[in-house]
Amino acid sequence: MEFESGPFSDAEKAALAYAKQLTIDAHAIDEALFARLRAHYDEGEIVEISAMAGLFNYFNRVNDALLMEPTKPGEGL
Repeated sequence: MEFESGPFSDAEKAALAYAKQLTIDAHAIDEALFARLRAHYDEGEIVEISAMAGLFNYFNRVNDALLMEPTKPGEGL
């Protein structure tokens, strides 16, 4: 996922970098990354970003474990 050079705002890039690191290794989130996030978001917004990244990680892992296949547009519910 190359977003740093993409058409995102600095705030969006900070959130994406944080979500990426949270997904890869949450223990490796350092003060520099957190400071970058804090420059754009308050504590409540950081909690929301964390919760959403965690929720989608959960969905992906459970679906992978259950060998679920994504539905195509027009299929499913």
